[in-house]
Amino acid sequence: MKGFSDTAWRQRVRSRTKAAARPIGVVALLAFVAVTAAWDTSYPARSSPVTVLYVGAADCAPCRNWQSGDGAQFRASAEFARVTYREVKSPTLRDVLKDESWPDDLRRYRGQLGRDAGVPLWIIVDDGEVLLRGFGASQWQGVILPRIRALTR
Repeated sequence: MKGFSDTAWRQRVRSRTKAAARPIGVVALLAFVAVTAAWDTSYPARSSPVTVLYVGAADCAPCRNWQSGDGAQFRASAEFARVTYREVKSPTLRDVLKDESWPDDLRRYRGQLGRDAGVPLWIIVDDGEVLLRGFGASQWQGVILPRIRALTR
């Protein structure tokens, strides 16, 4: 442009560029604030992890099979790292319901076994409430494990 020295020209371009950048920065900041304020916070953070309670007996062949097969796979899984896992193992099937087999803090769940329940048995607990109970290998694969996966996503 005529009438401007090279230095004057650069200063004028810089001042216009800075002036144009200010509204863009303000708009970007306002957009960030709006998006942050509208962020979905309707899902509260878990206060405690899901607890998976296993009930079995040393003289129970299906229990031993689960422990060495599906149980070993579960304990090595990503889901296992996201739950609190507890076990109630009695020496014999006859002792499964005895107080000696159940830690004090887990005895309140013993009533969830029911008369029709067998072992191996799993109880899924969330915030102290029993969500699900199942026993046997087919319920582990078809009911219990899928629910654990859904709860730990």
